[in-house]
Amino acid sequence: MYLKNVDIYFSEGLNVITGETGTGKSLLLDVIGSFLDYQSLRSDTFSADMVLYIPEDIEEYGISKGQHIFTVERKNKRIFYKIDGKLVGKDAVQSIVSNVVTIHKQNSHMKLLDKDFILSILDNVAENSELLDEYTNLYREYQQLIRILSKSDIDVESKKAEELRERIEEIERANLSVEEESRLESDYKRALNIQHLLQNYNIAFQQLEEIEYSLRKIYSLIEDEHQSLLDSAVESIAELTNKISKELSNLEEVNLDDIETRLSVYRKLRRKYGPTVEDVLSNLSKWKAELKEIERTIEILNNASVEKLRIEKNLEELANKISERRKQAAKQILSKTEKHLRELNMNARIDFSFESKALSNDGIDDVELVGSTLSTGQLYPLRKIASGGELSRLMLAIELSLVSTYVLVYDEIDAGIGGLTAVKLADKLSELSKNHQVIVVTHLPQIALKADKHFVLQRTGDIGAVVELSDSERAEEIRRMFGGSEIIEAIDDLRRE
Repeated sequence: MYLKNVDIYFSEGLNVITGETGTGKSLLLDVIGSFLDYQSLRSDTFSADMVLYIPEDIEEYGISKGQHIFTVERKNKRIFYKIDGKLVGKDAVQSIVSNVVTIHKQNSHMKLLDKDFILSILDNVAENSELLDEYTNLYREYQQLIRILSKSDIDVESKKAEELRERIEEIERANLSVEEESRLESDYKRALNIQHLLQNYNIAFQQLEEIEYSLRKIYSLIEDEHQSLLDSAVESIAELTNKISKELSNLEEVNLDDIETRLSVYRKLRRKYGPTVEDVLSNLSKWKAELKEIERTIEILNNASVEKLRIEKNLEELANKISERRKQAAKQILSKTEKHLRELNMNARIDFSFESKALSNDGIDDVELVGSTLSTGQLYPLRKIASGGELSRLMLAIELSLVSTYVLVYDEIDAGIGGLTAVKLADKLSELSKNHQVIVVTHLPQIALKADKHFVLQRTGDIGAVVELSDSERAEEIRRMFGGSEIIEAIDDLRRE
């Protein structure tokens, strides 16, 4: 079943849409709902334009007072929106349209059993939005503080901080650098080489002295004629000894122990926090940042008790203000709702039951609707005592008390309603249509009789059509809604009897 090439021109006043079950009335409401917050659209592909009168300029979206064309297109479950042919976001369209159009959906009366929905009604009437924003921001801060208190222990955090300080101090005290380590390694190799040369030269120097001493002892053992040769050997030894002595004096004195001691510091810290000096220095930066965060947490924990009490006090003050305004709003709603209920032929007592609860994201109020169909006695939660028809009428009475948009759309609000109540409901909608454009999908002939404009959905095969009825066609449709000519004739027969 689908609608194709449908044009509907609603008038001011009361517009009624009727038709047999299955002709597509709900599909038509889906189209209007697609400009609002409908979540379950039954058609994957459709396109529709809606001409809507905007009563005032909306600077945020560049919309001026007057008529505008809103367009919705759905293809493969993706939805696109336009205003006056210009592509815009869903939020913009829903924000603008929701200020002009309100839809009472089928089974929306079940929202009366939802405590969050009831709170939203009270807050809307009480104009609590600014207070709630302030409360929500403060409550978010409160929750963050609670999470810190629940997840952190000051003794554990202090121990972490102390361990980090020890590491940081150990590394900073060593004053490491990649450049110094490289220079030390080079100096160490050079120092080892110098030490090796010193050792060799010293050994050679000692041995040359011993050789010279031995040669001089030979003088007494040989003839004079051979001593000249011995002189030559002694002179050569003396010359070599002199050269080695000069070499020793020219060698740089290097303290190998100092270099080894400094390098041992690098090796130790690399083993503990490395494996490289770059890693050690990188960890130093990371641990400094961690220490700063832990110190901030410790500071918060140290001040947590005082801060928690301060925030709780402010939250309680705000929550009490919000609660008091909700209770005043409840009185306003009740005075109007009870009047509408009487006019809808429902003699019932209703009230908003307020119970205090612990601080939560929406305040301290646990609220639900309570009522009774008896003139005296205890009031009970509606979820325990109200039938679907009673809830429907109650929801309608509340909505009539809260009417805030120019266009009101009601999707089969007559569920569970008949007889004299149907007549009362028709009168109520007719009265409402004097100041609002009202569009009603209904099965009740009592409502159809009050229409300023009457449309019927007709189905041929899989295609539905919307037809605006003439006076004679209206009479025929209303006759069908009453049950046909036979029912009307039977009623006339009863009267004659």
